[in-house]
Formats: sequence, C-alpha cells, structure tokens
Amino acid sequence: MYAYIALSRLFAELNLDLEQPDLSERVRAALGRYGGRVTKEEILHAIRSNSHMTEKVLGYLSSEGFATVGKDERGYDVRITPAGAEHLRRYHRLYRELYGRELAEHYRYVRSPEWLG
Repeated sequence: MYAYIALSRLFAELNLDLEQPDLSERVRAALGRYGGRVTKEEILHAIRSNSHMTEKVLGYLSSEGFATVGKDERGYDVRITPAGAEHLRRYHRLYRELYGRELAEHYRYVRSPEWLG
C-alpha cells in the first residue's frame, strides 16, 4: 500500500493523466522538463509513516526500477521512472480495490490527498 501511495505522489508531480494514450512517451517528456523535486520527507508525509518504513518503500521502488533516489547538497530527490508510471497505470484500479479499506483507514482523520485519485 505504501509503495502505491508513494508512486501516486511521485506521478502527481508530472501533472499527467494515467489514462492518456502514449503515457510512457509523455512521462519521458515530462521528466525531461521537470524542474522540481520530491524529497524523502515529502514521501514520509505522503505515506504517513516513519523514516524506517520510508527507507524500505524507497528501497523497494528503486530496486524495481519504479523510482530513482538521488542525493545532492540540498538533500534527496525522488522521481518516478517511466517504468514506475507504467506500473501505476497498469495496477492503479487493482490497488484501489485491493487496498480500499486500508486506504480509508489510513486517511481516516485527514482528507485523502487529491493526487491519490
């Protein structure tokens, strides 16, 4: 569930629609133009967990090729990859059905973010 939330958060940065045609090409183009950054702290807040779980989620996403985690003098920069966007597109509905109850519980006391779709 946390990996799904993190991927959704990263994908939201690109301001694209999961259902649009030629998504992989659009993601590549959007990543080329993208000048922002998502920090590890932002992922931590998105998944509403601790730093240990954030590390595990980012490690998983990185090992699967769904995200990259870079580090520079300003901190960490986490980005979705075209493979991550394709994975999210392919399994978005399944994750929403599979984790529907858990997501509702996860966001029980705060409103679910718009980018979670």
